[in-house]
Amino acid sequence: MKRYTLLLIFALFSLIGKTQESIGNWFEQANAAYNMGNYDSAKIVYEKILASEVESVPLYFNLGNTYYKMREYPMAIYYYERALKLDPSNEEVQTNLAIANHAIVDKIEPVPQSFIVRGWRNVRASFSGDQWAWCSIATFALLLVSLFLFLRSRKIGMRKLGFFAGIVFLLAFALSVVFAAQLKNASKTQDQAIIMAPTVTVKSSPNNASVDLFVLHEGTKVTVLESSNGWNKVRIANGSVGWLEVDKMLSF
Repeated sequence: MKRYTLLLIFALFSLIGKTQESIGNWFEQANAAYNMGNYDSAKIVYEKILASEVESVPLYFNLGNTYYKMREYPMAIYYYERALKLDPSNEEVQTNLAIANHAIVDKIEPVPQSFIVRGWRNVRASFSGDQWAWCSIATFALLLVSLFLFLRSRKIGMRKLGFFAGIVFLLAFALSVVFAAQLKNASKTQDQAIIMAPTVTVKSSPNNASVDLFVLHEGTKVTVLESSNGWNKVRIANGSVGWLEVDKMLSF
């Protein structure tokens, strides 16, 4: 029985290794096609990787670049935004997203944020969720060292250092955990969307007979507030709210 179990484990690891090798080869093929200007071929291979349930910043970033080269700006924006959900600190993605947003019709001024909210979001976006998780581990280790100094040191100066350093590392640990959790939750929650139809009319309620509120164009990012019978209640950057049909947008 143990022999069969070991063989099964070995077979599973071999299968995983072969799958990862195949994905690596596909990624190289897609990159080569992109570099040669064969954007259609690159898109097909990148999306083949995506269909394998692989999720990574380089994959989304390269797909965004491919769609941008094909002048399919809504899809480019969609994949750049997905990349930023995984790593909001990535400057390359931020830059390319800004360039793609200049290519669409709607230029919506966002609602000004308070200093506290803006500062909180900027600090949180300085690292990815995984990086904040590593920060939490590092600060927790330093917290334990500080606690050891405070409890075991015989020198008053070292005990004071351990006490105050412990407070700093405790706060840093708590913030790291909160930021990591928030970014992890944001990466799994599909509460945003990109308009995919050339032109859409935002309605006052979830039916076509309701009052027209305003018009949006493809590539515009919206926040999804709630859903009802094939409609999404959305909010745009300037705070305006209305209803759109689900099939007019692509959520992420």
